[in-house]
This record gives sequence, C-alpha cells and structure tokens, in this order.
Amino acid sequence: MGFWIRSAIIAAILIGLAIAFFLNKDLLLSSNQDDAQSLTAEASDAIKKQLKSKRPNAAAEGLSNFYAKVYGDKEDRKIVNNVIFLPEPEGDLVKILQAKQISTRSYPRSWRGTEENRPFRKGETLYQKLSEYSSSEGLDIMWRLNKDFIIKHPFRIDNDIINTAKKIGNTISGHFPEGINSYFCYRQRTLVFVNESMEYLNDECLHLKN
Repeated sequence: MGFWIRSAIIAAILIGLAIAFFLNKDLLLSSNQDDAQSLTAEASDAIKKQLKSKRPNAAAEGLSNFYAKVYGDKEDRKIVNNVIFLPEPEGDLVKILQAKQISTRSYPRSWRGTEENRPFRKGETLYQKLSEYSSSEGLDIMWRLNKDFIIKHPFRIDNDIINTAKKIGNTISGHFPEGINSYFCYRQRTLVFVNESMEYLNDECLHLKN
C-alpha cells in the first residue's frame, strides 16, 4: 500500500514539473517574440528618423553646392523668413555680356523656348529652380540681386521659359524697394535680373515688362 502511495506522489510531482516546464517554455518563447517585435519596431523607427534627418540635409547640401558654383564659396548664408541674403553681385555686367556675345550663338529675338508645366516645389529656391529650367533650354541666368527666395508653398507655371522668367521677376519685384527689371538677352542666351534700369540692357535685350 505504501509503495503505491509513494509512486502516486512521485508521478504527481513529475507531472507538475512537466507542466511547469512547458508553461515556462511558452512564456519564454512569448517573451522572446515580444522582444524581437519590440526590437524590430525600434529599428524601423530609428531608420525612419535617420531618413527624415537626411532629407533636409541633402536639400541644404544641394543648395549650398549651387551657391558655391555661382559665387565660388561654401559660406553659410543668412536666411530670414524664407529670404536668403546673397553677396552683392560682382563684375561689370555690360562687359560680361559683351564678352559673352562674342562666344555665343545668338537666339532669334522672338525665341521663347519650350512650353511646359514647370513645378516649383517647397524647400527649393526661385533662383535655383529657374536656373535648372533655363539650363535645359540652353540659357544662362545672371541673377544680379542680393536676395533669393525659398519656396514656401509649391506652385506650377505652365508656359514657355521666357514667360516663366517674366512671371518670376514680376513676383519678386515687390521685395525690392526699387523693384527689379527682367531681360532676355537673346544674343547672349542669357536671362538677366537686375534692380536697376540700364541703357545697354534696354537697347540690346528684350525687356520682360509687366
């Protein structure tokens, strides 16, 4: 009788240990899965944050490189309320254009370029984007202004490149006390933006008036 009681007790203990083992095993596996999911979520969040942090840097780097090409340096520029303050333009504009004319094949005075729907996206600048579109049409830009403008709200201009430049010039003119003048210098294949009236430009280039 005692033998059977002892056997039953031992069997009960073994069964209890087995149940405890399997329960702990399930808890362990569940914990590992939760940890793995938590780590995966954390890694995903970290990647997203890293990508977000890189996007503005890439845009800023592109803008910095653009200005470096134009002005020959990589200095940080003062930005106030989406206005970038640029160095005063250097060199004699008339002499620069006269030299360009010698080495440039003229466009017809009536040339207007391709009519396209051109987007101007948030975070880009007017000078930067207009330069890109002008270059694709075989034009240079002489931005003889001490300001550039960061685009706050995206927009599009559905027109040829000359009228696109005219619209940009009209848009920013109010940001300068004396206004600005925009020209298509077809002999030099150059768009010129200046905040003064010049006899040479009025005689030799097409004034993009309002």
